[in-house]
Amino acid sequence: MRRLPSRPSLAAATVRRLAKETTEITKITNAADSKSEAKRRYENARKARWFKPIIHVLRTMSGPGERCMFCSGSESSQIEHFRPKAVFPALAMTWENLLWACGICNQFKRDQFPPDTQPGAPLINPIEENVWDFFFIDEFGNLTPRWRNDLNDLDSRAESTQKILGLDRQALQETRQLRLLDLKRHVEDSIKLFQRGDLTREQLRERRSEWLKQPFQPDVTDYFLNGPGCSESPFKEYFQLVSAG
Repeated sequence: MRRLPSRPSLAAATVRRLAKETTEITKITNAADSKSEAKRRYENARKARWFKPIIHVLRTMSGPGERCMFCSGSESSQIEHFRPKAVFPALAMTWENLLWACGICNQFKRDQFPPDTQPGAPLINPIEENVWDFFFIDEFGNLTPRWRNDLNDLDSRAESTQKILGLDRQALQETRQLRLLDLKRHVEDSIKLFQRGDLTREQLRERRSEWLKQPFQPDVTDYFLNGPGCSESPFKEYFQLVSAG
């Protein structure tokens, strides 16, 4: 997970069409029929031209490489209903409920959404919330739930989100570790080049933008170049240099 840009507004015509689809779904009072109608209308919309701007905006929000909004490791390819349409059919065509995710995370999540579908804490929405309030990336590159002193326990929402989405699956943790090692090496080398006089301060600043654009575990770069990890070495020393003068 990583912090994502705020959700932009859609074109008025697209907003009206989504509202129309939602109205038709909510007209149906029988729960089973409502779910079937939501599924039918969503599947038809995914094939329609009017729905393409929605996909375009979600893809843009995902950033370079269109990494999954949940795991940050895989290329996104699917619309994800944060609140599953099989559980919340009235939200099937709601813009604020749509994310862009990879097939692996979608397979993990399925129609799970605690506490509505099973015991557990509510999932974290990476667009609406700051994920670094719930997680941190440790010195080895592992995504880890934060400890809550007020509860004397790990953050329950972080644990629930990690479990349901499989955010601690081995392949993800390994690529986070590799990304962190690579990023540290680039930062340390850049500091040495600057101290040797081979890089200007402006060039040193520009490198941060280049690192953030790389589509390889952007959760790691967001944490260490935009988030709490800025206070850890060698990132702390890097930011001291670029902010000086």
